[in-house]
Amino acid sequence: MSNRLKKPASLSLISSLALLAMLVLQACGGSPSTGSTSGGSGPITLTVAYQQFGSPPYQDQIWWTKVKQQVEASNPNIKIKLLPIVADEGAYYTKLDLMMRSNNAPDIVREDSFLVGSDVTAGYLAPLDDYLNSWPEYKEQWFDSMQKITTFNGHNYGIMNGTDVRAVWYNKDIFKKAGLPTEWQPKNWADILTAARTIKAKVPNVIPMNLYSGIPMDEASTMQGFEMLLYGTKHTLYNYDSKKWVVSSKGFQDSLDFVKQVYDQKNLLGPTNDIALSTTAGNTVSQQLLPQGKLAIDIDGSWLPGNWVKGGAAPWDQWQQTMGIAKMPTQFGDDPKYVTLSGGWADSITARSQHKKEAFDVLKVAYSKDMLASYDVAAAQITPRKDIVDVAEYKNVPLSSFFTELVGFTQFRPGFPAYPKLSVEIDRAMQQVMQGQSSTDAMKAYQQAATNIAGADNVETK
Repeated sequence: MSNRLKKPASLSLISSLALLAMLVLQACGGSPSTGSTSGGSGPITLTVAYQQFGSPPYQDQIWWTKVKQQVEASNPNIKIKLLPIVADEGAYYTKLDLMMRSNNAPDIVREDSFLVGSDVTAGYLAPLDDYLNSWPEYKEQWFDSMQKITTFNGHNYGIMNGTDVRAVWYNKDIFKKAGLPTEWQPKNWADILTAARTIKAKVPNVIPMNLYSGIPMDEASTMQGFEMLLYGTKHTLYNYDSKKWVVSSKGFQDSLDFVKQVYDQKNLLGPTNDIALSTTAGNTVSQQLLPQGKLAIDIDGSWLPGNWVKGGAAPWDQWQQTMGIAKMPTQFGDDPKYVTLSGGWADSITARSQHKKEAFDVLKVAYSKDMLASYDVAAAQITPRKDIVDVAEYKNVPLSSFFTELVGFTQFRPGFPAYPKLSVEIDRAMQQVMQGQSSTDAMKAYQQAATNIAGADNVETK
């Protein structure tokens, strides 16, 4: 006989019935522990999670509402539950991670492309290779770079809904007041700093330039700020030949020195700390400072006009006449002369989804040519689909040809699990020089932190 105590017959019967009910529920595709639900023989419910932040209109909400209506109208067996996560970028990552590791994970999630590697390593995302291979449109229409950006260890984990590039925006009216050319293309970093100092001297009550920096702006500081500088030097953040992180280099220190000059409190060129060191700095810059003519130069993204068009968060009729745009030069203007970075967002299917096939069918609707074209135009995204480039509505978007040119020499962030943590340490180093620390000391602190994160065998200095 077993040494375990025997249950009373009534409890054994109840347990057996409970187990049978659970098995039946699972066989129908439902599960009490996932975001995918089913009312037994009824339709399944797929949960779609995405970020919602700042001022309306919320383009992801609008897009997914259209998808929901189309899917549910054509397939009564699928219901879509929209789950907006109201949070700034950093908090969104944290909240989404908690959801994906929980027993109630969403089915489809809005995934920042730079986090794909770390989220795959954490076991949050499902590979999409089999689904994508059965959908010819993907291989035929998505740009190669847009397929690579969501690939990790040879497998694809997301579909890009748009990409972006970064450049130097400037206010032509302020430049004219300062005696600077209104058609401006800086040849090196010195040209940018010289223009900012000229504006400071000749145009009072205007912020000469903005460079995102510090921990509160999270990845915007790393990518729009630091990496737009570093990738214009002779050094990089990751050495793909040696497969090691470069944790100390002249280019790294020179980039920190540029930040230090912008935020030198004795000759401040950038925004004051109440603006710069705020999680809402991006909205303040794009929706207030630029439209109100209070900021002269802004190293920022291709998405800014989305704020200024009719229906945007800060409609601005004169933006095309007022704002100029230039390529970001390399440090000394040497080859390749200019630099930009691309990122963007994708939609992924979570590893815990109980209805992956149905979730992918929903993604195919969302990423159809017409549906995605509408989203990319409204959200001021550079489309990842080749056939959308010739859609009239998209083609008529101002600056589309300029941004397309930048895609030709764009670079990407290293898509490895250590990157998100290293990104925070880069922001910390930037904030330290903003607050008066030397670039030497800030880089030493980064080197130590990065070595602890990546491991001593995985780092090098230049």
